[in-house]
Amino acid sequence: MRLAACCLMLTLLMGCQTDEQSDTKSLTMGFVPSRSVHEIQITSDKIADYLSKKTGYRIKAITLSNYAAVAVAMKSERVDMAFVGPLNYLVIDQHVPVEPLTAAVRYGKKGYRGLIITRADSGIHELSDLKGKSFIFGDRLSASASLYPQAAMKNAGLDPHQDLRSLTMSSQTAIAMSVLRGKADAGAIYEDARENPEVLRYAEDIMDKTRVIYRTELIPADPQIVRRSLDSETKNTLKAALLAMSSDPEASSWLQEIYGIDRLEPASQEEYHALRDVAWLVAPDVLKSQP
Repeated sequence: MRLAACCLMLTLLMGCQTDEQSDTKSLTMGFVPSRSVHEIQITSDKIADYLSKKTGYRIKAITLSNYAAVAVAMKSERVDMAFVGPLNYLVIDQHVPVEPLTAAVRYGKKGYRGLIITRADSGIHELSDLKGKSFIFGDRLSASASLYPQAAMKNAGLDPHQDLRSLTMSSQTAIAMSVLRGKADAGAIYEDARENPEVLRYAEDIMDKTRVIYRTELIPADPQIVRRSLDSETKNTLKAALLAMSSDPEASSWLQEIYGIDRLEPASQEEYHALRDVAWLVAPDVLKSQP
């Protein structure tokens, strides 16, 4: 009888725990591998665990292949929030309503610049020198490694697709390493992907062996977005947790590890209007494209 009573109590406790777990909101957060997928997943899991503890939600982190995959996942509601680039935010918003909660601050600025780099001994010193050269762009939805560099080239009289031997890579770490190793004459990265931990781990001298030939104008900061259909309480809770993470010494180091982010600040949709105008002028097909 005692054994039966214990079993009954254990069953009831497990049932209560299951009910409690089922009532907990589950959310999925998406990331894109600007570095190796393995490196990104390790750090994103730490971020997800921190946000889970802060919010009381069950938050899972997944690493997707590229920005387009994030767009598809958010449209199908398999991803609820994501760390994305500013242009990716605008593309997703064309197809499924999303909004920024916070945005990245780097080098003291809520915004960032793209770089075009080459080897220090390449003989390439300005954009016009890129004609006929091999060049690596980032993900087509990357403002720093694709949209703004292409706009700069057009302003310099170059056709990015006809005048250069171009290819694309999603990982900006891979772009920096490819330029360093001479696999391409030049490439576009965010400022400064050359200092990503896994780059410096294998190429401590990359800053000496490469140089910048062009810096873009300031691009609106990388936002952390959510599906607009989430309820206001959930969005506010997530926003507060992201900002708390940003001010936590240990947790903020994960932001630095994953995307070189110093801290997060609140963001609004209005901050991205100018970027939307640039996109419509330079690459309207990007905004019209299906995720």
